[in-house]
Amino acid sequence: MHGVADPAWEDTPHVALAGFDGPLALLVDLARTRQIDLSQLPVADIIDQLMLALQAASTPLSRKGDWVVLAAWLLLLRSRLLLPVEPPPPDATEQPRDRRVARAAAQALAAWLEQRPQLGHDVFGRGQPELLGTLAATQYEVDVIELLWACAAQFEDDAPADIATVYRPSWHDLYSVLDARTHILQLLDAEPGHRPLERFLPVVSAEEPMLPLRQRSAVASTLMAGLELARDGVLRLHQLEAFAPITLSARAEPIHDQDSAAAA
Repeated sequence: MHGVADPAWEDTPHVALAGFDGPLALLVDLARTRQIDLSQLPVADIIDQLMLALQAASTPLSRKGDWVVLAAWLLLLRSRLLLPVEPPPPDATEQPRDRRVARAAAQALAAWLEQRPQLGHDVFGRGQPELLGTLAATQYEVDVIELLWACAAQFEDDAPADIATVYRPSWHDLYSVLDARTHILQLLDAEPGHRPLERFLPVVSAEEPMLPLRQRSAVASTLMAGLELARDGVLRLHQLEAFAPITLSARAEPIHDQDSAAAA
């Protein structure tokens, strides 16, 4: 056993096994020097405990890479116990140096990767689902006892019927699809050619600003009206790539005229 502990051992995960209890780096060092019988230790339990340590978000990526290298060494030493003994190659003295060079290169690569923005943490891809889920269905929770009492109350003869209360949804001054369709056709006649979708939104003056809800409805209704007109063959919708601006343009000729020309 080692008389002096290496401070670097404490930076590695703690492994608790039946025949060993200590840092992972110490276990690898004992296995290398054959001071511990690695064949008697459950390697699967070591990997499971290492996986729990790797899930810590506060641990740097370079340190996690060192832990994976240690686990790979354990698997290599364990596999050598299962293979027949072979004489060492002629250049066995160069192997430790090669391993150090390879480990230094792996650490440099891990440090470079750690400095880069991490996907899902520092940067986020467009079009990803929300972290809290995308289920928009309404869920109801009903108290069965209260429901039965309410149903029973409806069959009582002396219970007055509530016919005065009528539900009326609140009124919102929204921009309709019909208004957007009319506005698009007027602008297409006055300004033919490619125009961005924002050009077909209703005109807003400084004296009468548009409310946020009506502004959102104007964008949605204009897009719906453009899709309907494209379906009817009145105009074309253009978008070069995903999330690119949408442009509208009038068709050179109605779609039914093209069909007639093709049939002729």
